[in-house]
Amino acid sequence: MKFPPLHALLCFEATGRHASMKSAAGELFVTPAAISQQIAKLEKAVGVTLFIRNTKRLELTPEGKIYLRAIRPALGQIADATQRLMSDNGPNTITVSCTSGFAMQWLLPRLPDFQALCPGIEVLISTTNRLVDLLGDGVDFAVRHGLGRYPGLEVEMLINDRLQPVCSPSLLPESRFLSSPIDLKNYNLLHDEHREDWGLWLRAVGIEDAEAAVQKGSVFVDSNGVIEAALAGMGIALVRRSLIREELASGRLVVPFRATIDTPIAYYLVYDETAILPKSSRQFRDWLVSQAVASQREFTTR
Repeated sequence: MKFPPLHALLCFEATGRHASMKSAAGELFVTPAAISQQIAKLEKAVGVTLFIRNTKRLELTPEGKIYLRAIRPALGQIADATQRLMSDNGPNTITVSCTSGFAMQWLLPRLPDFQALCPGIEVLISTTNRLVDLLGDGVDFAVRHGLGRYPGLEVEMLINDRLQPVCSPSLLPESRFLSSPIDLKNYNLLHDEHREDWGLWLRAVGIEDAEAAVQKGSVFVDSNGVIEAALAGMGIALVRRSLIREELASGRLVVPFRATIDTPIAYYLVYDETAILPKSSRQFRDWLVSQAVASQREFTTR
């Protein structure tokens, strides 16, 4: 069977979708006359009238409606495959948006591993605390700290380990432990700008008037500032263990209490749900998820 001309099929699909040759012509960057010629060519090739032409409106015939529904998925698959092919042979640069705390404490220490696996792919890290517009800001992936509800985006959980109080060893008595959470009233609490983490922890360990305690202490823009302040001996911080792996291993930060808490807030990888990811982006996504799984396993088995 002879296959109809592809250009004629594209003109037919656009015209049927818009119910207008003029609109189809604008989409395909041709003239309405050219659209009309291609549709006539297609009707001749298949031997069926596809449109009812009248002075008021262009309408599909019953056969035209059936044909349009049948060919639209196939044309979409051709477009998707072409875009993927072009993307896989395009520039290998990936832009990732995340907070400075996540970048400094988790992503950047692991990035040499990805560079060794995929030396031809360049990763650009854009640090910000605001929610970026993935399309408008030219961002391929974003790592967001929240509840995972991001309409219109593909969402994959990365890290959801427990919140742990930590501080500089210079801040503690020789035993390196505080006898009770009530002892926290004698210490400066370190918060990020949202403050909610300490409130969750204090209520979980039975501290009365937790809200009043949360209002005290020093506030920083993000977790990176909180961790740096803890290292400097400014107070006791409450952070995710996955963000302070090196600091705990080296002893620069210690744990004054064994108590930890779960939280509904986690780190999520998000990207445009309609995007066809090029090979470089798929490689980065798969690597990042595998690193997150390993990180989660490390701190949930301890």
